[in-house]
Amino acid sequence: MTKKFSIKLTRDPSEVFTQFKAYAAKNGVGVSGDHQLGQFNGKGIVGSYALSGKTLNITIEKKPMLLGWSLIENKVREFFV
Repeated sequence: MTKKFSIKLTRDPSEVFTQFKAYAAKNGVGVSGDHQLGQFNGKGIVGSYALSGKTLNITIEKKPMLLGWSLIENKVREFFV
């Protein structure tokens, strides 16, 4: 089962991506791609993202069974804020 959600960016997408990549590395999450399109994985979570204008569309493709979707979504959002 997958989960999709969107985040409206309020800052420059390349700036958000640079911070996301640094935060992800610090937290053991691998990132491939650029500020437009890419994938991330770590701690049992596998997902992808695609930028459309100022909206970042995120798809979570895999998550640990014991973690709820709302917790996963909130944690992923933290990466992009």
